[in-house]
Amino acid sequence: MFRALLGHFPWRRLCFWCRDFSMSGGSGTSIGGDESAQAMRTGGRGFFASGDAPGGTALIRRFVLVLLMAGLLVTSPRAWAQIALEQVTSCGQQNAGQTFPSTCTIPATGSGHLIVVAWKSIGGTGTGTVISSVTDNVGNSYGEAGAAKSTDSTHDAILDIWYAQNSIAGATSLTITPNPTGIMGGAVIWELSGVDTISPLDATVVLNNQAATSTPLGAAITTSSASEVIISAVNSNNAITGISSGNAFTGDSIIVWGGWAHLLTTSAGSYGAEWNESSPGTYSSSTVSFKAAGSYSACDLNQDGTVNILDVELATDMALAPANCTAPYGQCNLGFAQAVLNNAMGAGCVLPVLDVAPLSISFGNVTVGGSSTQTLTLTGSGTASSTISQATVSGTGFSINGLSLPRTLALNQTATVNVTFAPATAGSVNGSVAFTSSALDSPLSVSLSGNGVASTSHSVSLSWTPSTSTNVGSYIIYRITSSSPTAPPTPYPSLGSVLATTCSLTLCTYTDTTVQAGQGYWYYAAADGAGGTLSVPSNIVPAVIPTP
Repeated sequence: MFRALLGHFPWRRLCFWCRDFSMSGGSGTSIGGDESAQAMRTGGRGFFASGDAPGGTALIRRFVLVLLMAGLLVTSPRAWAQIALEQVTSCGQQNAGQTFPSTCTIPATGSGHLIVVAWKSIGGTGTGTVISSVTDNVGNSYGEAGAAKSTDSTHDAILDIWYAQNSIAGATSLTITPNPTGIMGGAVIWELSGVDTISPLDATVVLNNQAATSTPLGAAITTSSASEVIISAVNSNNAITGISSGNAFTGDSIIVWGGWAHLLTTSAGSYGAEWNESSPGTYSSSTVSFKAAGSYSACDLNQDGTVNILDVELATDMALAPANCTAPYGQCNLGFAQAVLNNAMGAGCVLPVLDVAPLSISFGNVTVGGSSTQTLTLTGSGTASSTISQATVSGTGFSINGLSLPRTLALNQTATVNVTFAPATAGSVNGSVAFTSSALDSPLSVSLSGNGVASTSHSVSLSWTPSTSTNVGSYIIYRITSSSPTAPPTPYPSLGSVLATTCSLTLCTYTDTTVQAGQGYWYYAAADGAGGTLSVPSNIVPAVIPTP
């Protein structure tokens, strides 16, 4: 059973210039559980190639020369933001024989926040399992936090930490794909605000195949700056029964044992986490630390506290070679270089960015003459508001509604757009909707696809041999709706009738056009004689209507 009991965590700060350990004054949060998983994002929304003409680059270069001659410097003091824990969620198997779930559900994340995933597995081979991938429902890019994988080969267990940097807002589910699949495991997922959006990872330390005492110490880590977040996980052979001070979660008997904790630091130093173990065995541990965001401008690309000619040169180089983009929000084009130049010349750092989720929509099969609607969410991002001036739809059968233009989105403000696919003919269709705006990533395009399916009538034709009696005036048809493999008990509701005079000497027919796709039915008929006397019912026959 996973636990999420929050309390003070006895982080041990290691004083290497002293003979003995001393306890730090900071406090953290301990998360009770038995496995750990972690995710990582390596960039913004992605790289954007520049389509500007060489003349624009030459103009930027001339501005650069002017700044060099003027010796312009715009400086700002270097300070650090405060990291804050937004949420922590655990997921995973709880009993022997259960495998790790394919998806972990979390509350919606915020843009610019860091997502961290600690992952523990057991039951692989050799030195344990590895993570094939970590993905989420809005397209964040995840990667391992340095070399954060620690192993306990004695018990075939592994612990790893991944993260997603500068995350796209709105992630509500994470999929962790282990290799091999079908193993036992679990995850703990953190969301943190105030973390450096450019290069957040500070340090990574692991311990492999450790001989444990009753209070195993997690991998100790040394931070390089005052304001950081440390996340530590331990992968134990035996149950973690509590924190060494006794102030934390209690253990249980689930198959995958371990513990997790985080600490928000206020000073640089060396830190380690300590757990209580039910009985000594072997263990492994992974610890990582992430830096707080500096108060420098997003236009301060070299993070030296000054927006000047050096930053303009960096922005220009990124615009010319966007594959090397390391800029905040991932907007490496000449518009970005111009914004950095404007900031260096005294204007604000104005970097409007427009995010959209999802980046593609597939409508699947839609019946010709029908329609299907899905929703896009636009979010203002970057450092300034974005004004959407135009939305252009391509592709036969696609349309949008719900967005009045022009529309200005402030930072973190959202707007929804309804996208509809209404095919007029059968066949697959590809299209897009492109949003033109004041943002650096304009035009922002979402790919669309759908398949028109020809409509058909799912009808049922019934036939029977006419009665030889001369007093039959009509035949009554009875039907019941049921997908049962055996005939339901009679009587059934009447459906309709057929005049005996419409039958041939050898055949009567009736067509039921009121059936629905994917539904099952049972039928029988009876002859209606003189005076309303009904014959014995015919055989009962089934019909299952296929789905197109």
